[in-house]
Amino acid sequence: MKRILLLIAFLPSIHAFTVGNTRIGGAIRRNAQPISSRSTNTRLQAVEEASICVIGGGVSGLAAALTAAEKSSPESKVVLLEASPTCGGRVQSDVTDDGYILDRGFAVFIEEYPYAKQLLDYDSLNLGPFLPGALVKLKDSNVLARVSDPLRVPTDLVVALFANVGTLEDKIRVLPLIYNVRTKSIEELFEEPETDTLTALKERWGFSDDMISKFFSPFLEGIYLAPLEEQSSRMFSFVFKMFSDGAATLPAGGMGAVAQQLVDKAQAAGVDIRVENSVQKIVSKKDGNYDLVLKKKGKLNAEKVIVATEGPVTQTLLATVNELKSLAEKEGETQRSVGCLYYSFDGQAPVTDPILILNGIGAERGNDANPVNNCCFPSVVRDGYSPAGSNLCSVTILKDAMESFANRQDDLDTSVRSQLSTWFPDQKDDILNKWKLERVYTIPNAQPAQLGGPMPANVNGGRPCDTYRDVKLPAGLFVAGDAMATATLNGALESGVNAGKAATNAT
Repeated sequence: MKRILLLIAFLPSIHAFTVGNTRIGGAIRRNAQPISSRSTNTRLQAVEEASICVIGGGVSGLAAALTAAEKSSPESKVVLLEASPTCGGRVQSDVTDDGYILDRGFAVFIEEYPYAKQLLDYDSLNLGPFLPGALVKLKDSNVLARVSDPLRVPTDLVVALFANVGTLEDKIRVLPLIYNVRTKSIEELFEEPETDTLTALKERWGFSDDMISKFFSPFLEGIYLAPLEEQSSRMFSFVFKMFSDGAATLPAGGMGAVAQQLVDKAQAAGVDIRVENSVQKIVSKKDGNYDLVLKKKGKLNAEKVIVATEGPVTQTLLATVNELKSLAEKEGETQRSVGCLYYSFDGQAPVTDPILILNGIGAERGNDANPVNNCCFPSVVRDGYSPAGSNLCSVTILKDAMESFANRQDDLDTSVRSQLSTWFPDQKDDILNKWKLERVYTIPNAQPAQLGGPMPANVNGGRPCDTYRDVKLPAGLFVAGDAMATATLNGALESGVNAGKAATNAT
């Protein structure tokens, strides 16, 4: 029998979007959500004119381009240049030859994000929800304890009080935390005094070390990819509110469906999307326009430019502008990294509920014998992630463990299998010998840091998009990206909308 813990608002989640380089595993045949055939990789052979050019086809760039096109006059020309063969940035999915959908790094779609609700058609995404809460693997226990929300699952209430995650006092202390996030607006939560999340959990909310170690640490570190002392208390309150008010989900077709819908909407609004067009340099001209020098031959002249690339690329590209060369000397933005492994297998999943499973063993979490931070079975959450009769397991490995196994991915595979076989002992032989490693993703720039560093991504509403690293940008040049707002999908979309409006002088 699974033990159940009373925790009234947590929903399963992980970092909202990631993308990275594949290093090992089965063949990938195509992107699960390929960009429309109306996109082009045509080289710009001569100087071409555009009203607005967006550099970067991730979700921020797509949101910026869509907003700019919708707010522009009919005769305006909005062009989006993406360096890679496909749009989506950190929000993409691959499909293997044998039919498994692999999100490029485990991610979930949080349905209560305000800008996701503003920009996306949820019915078309056909979202499959996770159950509230999580299962927790505890040290020296052969059963998984359930951290639950009895307000949503009333049948969990009776046994929740006896779960071995935290104390009775911890379960009671959840109540004022829930009240705080449910009765305050997002804006009010971001106006609260900011500390690191570990300090907030211990000093403001009074949770025990046991509760933090077994649940909060693996849960929140799986979302924000950093130790609790490097996470913002405001971001904790924000994500807690999002999970309290709605569900974590997976779209039919994978997380890439989110980017694909933005591509479709942008193209329908008239955006000219051009893939495999990498911008090498931005040249400011005397007439106030900008020449974008492409890595391939050609230039594009734009009246206004929105740079919507990931943080390190943004800083490098802006530093090519004559007026902004000083940016090259500034410290780079702090980035978070993560790894993800996918295993396919025939038959029933070890856990048949659509729920997240956490490593709650405490101090040994993340060592070479216990590298897994969390896992789930996407095929249980949303049909279509695996072929009929098969299932898919997604495993998240945090930075330190990934670095420990650098250049030893066979050893990482062996260690992950060994650890999972203790989580799901009834399928030990299958996990050790029959599960197929489909792919390993390493994601070096999965998220910008949200606390500390030169530009923490913890600003609700977004930073001014005409300023970067406290440097005012030349007129007509703007920046978008999650680093300009919050380290979430919502922040990426929000900053894109802000930049699209600014480029069109819209409100």
